Amino acid sequence: MDMPGNQLFRLDRARLLGLASQHRVDFADADPFPHIVLKDFLPDDVARALAAEFPPIRDDGWCFAGPGHSVNTGDINIEKVQNDREEFFPPLIRRVMHEFNSSTFLDFLGELTGYTGLLSDPWFAGCGLHSTGRGGRLMIHADQDRHPNQKLHQVINAIYYVSQNWQSDWGGQLELWDRDAKTRVKSVEPTFNSLVIFYTGRRSYHGHPHPLQTPEGVRRNSLAAYYYTTDRQISDDYEGRIPHVVWKSTNEHDQLTMKGKIWNGALRIMPERAVYKLARIWGAIKE
Repeated sequence: MDMPGNQLFRLDRARLLGLASQHRVDFADADPFPHIVLKDFLPDDVARALAAEFPPIRDDGWCFAGPGHSVNTGDINIEKVQNDREEFFPPLIRRVMHEFNSSTFLDFLGELTGYTGLLSDPWFAGCGLHSTGRGGRLMIHADQDRHPNQKLHQVINAIYYVSQNWQSDWGGQLELWDRDAKTRVKSVEPTFNSLVIFYTGRRSYHGHPHPLQTPEGVRRNSLAAYYYTTDRQISDDYEGRIPHVVWKSTNEHDQLTMKGKIWNGALRIMPERAVYKLARIWGAIKE
Protein backbone atom coordinates (compact mmCIF):
# COMPACT_ATOMS: atom_id res chain seq x y z
CA MET A 1 0.00 0.00 0.00
CA ASP A 2 1.39 3.40 -0.98
CA MET A 3 1.94 5.96 1.76
CA PRO A 4 1.20 9.68 1.35
CA GLY A 5 4.31 11.62 0.47
CA ASN A 6 4.59 13.53 3.74
CA GLN A 7 4.60 10.24 5.69
CA LEU A 8 7.87 9.46 3.90
CA PHE A 9 9.33 12.76 5.09
CA ARG A 10 13.05 12.88 5.84
CA LEU A 11 15.00 15.69 7.47
CA ASP A 12 17.48 17.41 5.15
CA ARG A 13 20.95 16.82 6.63
CA ALA A 14 22.65 19.60 4.65
CA ARG A 15 20.00 22.14 5.66
CA LEU A 16 20.23 21.16 9.33
CA LEU A 17 24.01 21.34 9.42
CA GLY A 18 23.74 24.78 7.80
CA LEU A 19 21.35 25.89 10.54
CA ALA A 20 23.70 24.51 13.19
CA SER A 21 26.62 26.47 11.77
CA GLN A 22 24.52 29.62 11.49
CA HIS A 23 23.16 29.50 15.05
CA ARG A 24 25.94 27.82 17.06
CA VAL A 25 27.18 31.05 18.64
CA ASP A 26 23.65 32.35 19.25
CA PHE A 27 22.80 29.13 21.08
CA ALA A 28 25.88 29.24 23.30
CA ASP A 29 25.54 32.94 24.18
CA ALA A 30 21.79 32.97 24.89
CA ASP A 31 20.46 34.02 28.32
CA PRO A 32 19.55 32.72 30.84
CA PHE A 33 20.96 29.43 29.51
CA PRO A 34 21.84 28.19 26.02
CA HIS A 35 18.85 28.01 23.67
CA ILE A 36 17.68 28.82 20.17
CA VAL A 37 14.30 29.22 18.44
CA LEU A 38 14.08 28.06 14.82
CA LYS A 39 10.97 29.26 12.98
CA ASP A 40 9.40 27.49 9.99
CA PHE A 41 11.40 24.41 10.92
CA LEU A 42 9.54 21.84 8.82
CA PRO A 43 8.19 22.18 5.28
CA ASP A 44 4.80 23.89 5.38
CA ASP A 45 2.86 20.91 4.05
CA VAL A 46 4.40 18.62 6.65
CA ALA A 47 3.72 21.10 9.47
CA ARG A 48 0.08 21.47 8.48
CA ALA A 49 -0.37 17.73 8.13
CA LEU A 50 1.06 17.24 11.63
CA ALA A 51 -1.41 19.76 13.05
CA ALA A 52 -4.33 18.07 11.28
CA GLU A 53 -3.22 14.64 12.50
CA PHE A 54 -2.59 15.59 16.16
CA PRO A 55 -4.83 13.17 18.08
CA PRO A 56 -7.74 14.25 20.31
CA ILE A 57 -6.99 13.81 24.00
CA ARG A 58 -9.78 11.22 24.29
CA ASP A 59 -7.83 8.88 21.99
CA ASP A 60 -5.80 5.98 23.39
CA GLY A 61 -2.32 6.70 24.75
CA TRP A 62 -2.95 9.94 26.63
CA CYS A 63 -2.34 10.21 30.38
CA PHE A 64 -2.72 13.00 32.90
CA ALA A 65 0.43 15.07 33.54
CA GLY A 66 -0.81 18.23 35.25
CA PRO A 67 0.96 21.49 36.07
CA GLY A 68 3.51 20.16 38.58
CA HIS A 69 3.44 20.13 42.40
CA SER A 70 0.42 22.41 42.42
CA VAL A 71 -3.21 21.92 43.32
CA ASN A 72 -5.12 21.48 40.07
CA THR A 73 -8.51 20.55 38.63
CA GLY A 74 -7.62 17.02 37.57
CA ASP A 75 -9.61 17.71 34.38
CA ILE A 76 -7.87 16.54 31.20
CA ASN A 77 -9.82 19.14 29.22
CA ILE A 78 -7.86 21.78 31.17
CA GLU A 79 -4.62 20.36 32.49
CA LYS A 80 -1.56 19.15 30.61
CA VAL A 81 -1.74 15.62 29.25
CA GLN A 82 0.98 13.50 27.69
CA ASN A 83 1.26 10.66 25.21
CA ASP A 84 4.57 8.78 25.14
CA ARG A 85 3.11 5.56 23.72
CA GLU A 86 4.59 5.25 20.24
CA GLU A 87 2.05 2.65 19.17
CA PHE A 88 -0.65 5.31 19.54
CA PHE A 89 1.16 8.01 17.55
CA PRO A 90 -0.56 8.82 14.24
CA PRO A 91 1.53 7.82 11.18
CA LEU A 92 3.13 11.16 10.28
CA ILE A 93 3.76 12.15 13.89
CA ARG A 94 5.43 8.79 14.41
CA ARG A 95 7.56 9.40 11.32
CA VAL A 96 8.63 12.87 12.52
CA MET A 97 9.36 11.66 16.06
CA HIS A 98 11.61 8.99 14.55
CA GLU A 99 13.36 11.72 12.58
CA PHE A 100 13.92 13.66 15.83
CA ASN A 101 15.63 10.51 17.14
CA SER A 102 17.67 9.95 13.97
CA SER A 103 21.42 10.27 13.43
CA THR A 104 20.67 13.20 11.12
CA PHE A 105 19.03 15.15 13.92
CA LEU A 106 21.59 14.03 16.52
CA ASP A 107 24.45 15.23 14.30
CA PHE A 108 22.65 18.55 13.89
CA LEU A 109 22.26 18.89 17.66
CA GLY A 110 25.91 18.03 18.19
CA GLU A 111 27.05 20.74 15.78
CA LEU A 112 24.61 23.27 17.26
CA THR A 113 25.19 22.64 20.97
CA GLY A 114 28.72 21.26 21.12
CA TYR A 115 27.48 18.06 22.75
CA THR A 116 28.70 15.47 20.26
CA GLY A 117 27.72 11.83 20.57
CA LEU A 118 24.28 12.61 21.98
CA LEU A 119 21.83 9.76 22.50
CA SER A 120 18.09 9.90 21.87
CA ASP A 121 15.33 8.06 23.73
CA PRO A 122 13.23 5.59 21.70
CA TRP A 123 10.97 5.12 24.75
CA PHE A 124 10.06 8.84 24.73
CA ALA A 125 10.23 8.90 28.54
CA GLY A 126 8.48 12.09 29.68
CA CYS A 127 8.28 13.41 26.13
CA GLY A 128 6.37 12.53 22.97
CA LEU A 129 3.07 14.42 22.55
CA HIS A 130 2.02 17.14 25.00
CA SER A 131 -1.27 19.04 25.10
CA THR A 132 -2.71 21.66 27.46
CA GLY A 133 -6.21 23.18 27.36
CA ARG A 134 -7.80 26.47 28.34
CA GLY A 135 -6.89 27.26 31.96
CA GLY A 136 -3.99 24.80 32.01
CA ARG A 137 -0.38 25.68 32.74
CA LEU A 138 3.00 24.25 33.71
CA MET A 139 4.92 25.42 36.77
CA ILE A 140 8.45 26.73 36.40
CA HIS A 141 10.79 23.80 36.89
CA ALA A 142 14.15 22.19 36.17
CA ASP A 143 13.97 18.78 34.52
CA GLN A 144 14.92 15.44 35.96
CA ASP A 145 17.02 12.82 34.18
CA ARG A 146 14.29 10.68 32.64
CA HIS A 147 16.01 8.05 30.52
CA PRO A 148 15.37 4.50 31.79
CA ASN A 149 19.13 3.87 31.59
CA GLN A 150 20.34 5.61 34.74
CA LYS A 151 23.83 6.04 33.34
CA LEU A 152 22.50 8.63 30.89
CA HIS A 153 22.17 12.32 31.71
CA GLN A 154 19.57 14.58 30.08
CA VAL A 155 21.26 17.62 28.58
CA ILE A 156 19.20 18.95 25.63
CA ASN A 157 15.45 19.40 25.12
CA ALA A 158 13.69 20.03 21.82
CA ILE A 159 10.06 21.21 21.65
CA TYR A 160 8.20 21.57 18.37
CA TYR A 161 4.96 23.60 18.38
CA VAL A 162 2.01 22.17 16.49
CA SER A 163 -0.99 24.47 17.19
CA GLN A 164 -1.83 26.64 14.18
CA ASN A 165 -2.66 30.36 14.28
CA TRP A 166 -1.51 30.77 17.88
CA GLN A 167 -2.32 34.21 19.29
CA SER A 168 0.06 35.89 21.74
CA ASP A 169 -2.76 37.01 24.03
CA TRP A 170 -3.70 33.36 24.60
CA GLY A 171 -0.53 33.03 26.72
CA GLY A 172 1.39 29.75 26.79
CA GLN A 173 4.77 31.38 26.19
CA LEU A 174 7.69 29.17 27.24
CA GLU A 175 9.33 31.21 30.00
CA LEU A 176 13.04 30.87 30.71
CA TRP A 177 14.05 31.98 34.22
CA ASP A 178 17.33 32.80 35.91
CA ARG A 179 19.37 30.25 37.85
CA ASP A 180 17.55 30.98 41.13
CA ALA A 181 14.05 30.93 39.57
CA LYS A 182 13.51 34.47 40.81
CA THR A 183 13.27 36.39 37.54
CA ARG A 184 11.86 35.61 34.10
CA VAL A 185 14.54 36.39 31.54
CA LYS A 186 12.88 35.41 28.26
CA SER A 187 9.52 34.36 26.85
CA VAL A 188 9.30 32.17 23.74
CA GLU A 189 6.07 32.24 21.74
CA PRO A 190 4.69 28.74 20.97
CA THR A 191 4.46 29.72 17.31
CA PHE A 192 3.21 27.13 14.84
CA ASN A 193 6.02 25.20 13.11
CA SER A 194 8.75 26.57 15.36
CA LEU A 195 11.32 24.48 17.21
CA VAL A 196 12.96 25.54 20.46
CA ILE A 197 16.11 23.76 21.56
CA PHE A 198 17.58 24.41 25.00
CA TYR A 199 20.19 23.19 27.43
CA THR A 200 18.82 21.56 30.55
CA GLY A 201 20.57 21.38 33.89
CA ARG A 202 19.81 21.71 37.57
CA ARG A 203 19.20 25.45 37.16
CA SER A 204 17.63 25.59 33.70
CA TYR A 205 14.24 26.77 34.95
CA HIS A 206 11.43 26.88 32.40
CA GLY A 207 7.67 26.42 32.02
CA HIS A 208 4.48 28.27 31.09
CA PRO A 209 3.14 29.07 34.57
CA HIS A 210 0.03 31.15 33.82
CA PRO A 211 -3.37 29.71 32.82
CA LEU A 212 -3.94 29.56 29.08
CA GLN A 213 -6.55 31.96 27.71
CA THR A 214 -7.33 30.04 24.54
CA PRO A 215 -10.82 29.84 23.02
CA GLU A 216 -12.78 26.77 24.08
CA GLY A 217 -11.51 23.71 22.29
CA VAL A 218 -8.15 25.22 21.32
CA ARG A 219 -5.17 23.50 22.93
CA ARG A 220 -1.44 24.17 23.17
CA ASN A 221 -0.05 21.13 21.34
CA SER A 222 3.59 20.19 20.95
CA LEU A 223 6.02 17.39 20.21
CA ALA A 224 8.95 16.99 22.58
CA ALA A 225 12.16 14.98 22.49
CA TYR A 226 14.99 14.80 25.04
CA TYR A 227 18.65 14.01 24.48
CA TYR A 228 21.30 12.48 26.67
CA THR A 229 25.02 12.11 27.23
CA THR A 230 27.08 9.50 29.07
CA ASP A 231 29.95 11.76 30.11
CA ARG A 232 28.35 14.84 31.63
CA GLN A 233 30.77 16.63 33.91
CA ILE A 234 29.92 17.64 37.47
CA SER A 235 29.69 21.42 37.64
CA ASP A 236 27.97 24.27 39.43
CA ASP A 237 24.95 23.58 37.23
CA TYR A 238 24.98 19.80 37.42
CA GLU A 239 25.76 17.94 40.63
CA GLY A 240 24.93 14.47 39.39
CA ARG A 241 21.90 12.62 38.07
CA ILE A 242 18.67 14.47 38.93
CA PRO A 243 16.01 11.91 39.96
CA HIS A 244 13.11 14.34 40.38
CA VAL A 245 11.79 17.48 38.73
CA VAL A 246 12.51 20.60 40.79
CA TRP A 247 9.32 22.71 40.82
CA LYS A 248 9.30 26.39 41.75
CA SER A 249 6.40 28.56 42.91
CA THR A 250 6.42 31.82 40.96
CA ASN A 251 2.86 33.17 41.09
CA GLU A 252 -0.46 33.01 42.92
CA HIS A 253 -1.59 29.97 40.94
CA ASP A 254 1.16 27.79 42.44
CA GLN A 255 -0.61 26.46 45.52
CA LEU A 256 1.64 23.56 46.41
CA THR A 257 0.35 20.08 47.12
CA MET A 258 1.47 18.41 50.35
CA LYS A 259 4.10 16.50 48.37
CA GLY A 260 5.34 19.77 46.91
CA LYS A 261 5.51 21.41 50.33
CA ILE A 262 7.49 18.50 51.79
CA TRP A 263 9.86 18.45 48.82
CA ASN A 264 10.48 22.20 48.82
CA GLY A 265 10.85 22.23 52.60
CA ALA A 266 13.47 19.48 52.44
CA LEU A 267 15.41 21.39 49.81
CA ARG A 268 15.44 24.47 52.05
CA ILE A 269 17.00 22.69 55.03
CA MET A 270 19.11 19.96 53.41
CA PRO A 271 21.73 19.79 50.67
CA GLU A 272 20.26 18.85 47.30
CA ARG A 273 22.34 15.68 47.05
CA ALA A 274 21.02 14.49 50.42
CA VAL A 275 17.42 15.12 49.38
CA TYR A 276 17.89 13.24 46.10
CA LYS A 277 19.58 10.34 47.91
CA LEU A 278 16.70 10.06 50.38
CA ALA A 279 14.23 10.23 47.50
CA ARG A 280 16.02 7.37 45.72
CA ILE A 281 16.01 5.27 48.91
CA TRP A 282 12.31 5.99 49.48
CA GLY A 283 11.54 5.08 45.88
CA ALA A 284 13.41 1.80 46.21
CA ILE A 285 11.52 0.97 49.43
CA LYS A 286 8.15 1.71 47.78
CA GLU A 287 9.04 -0.56 44.86
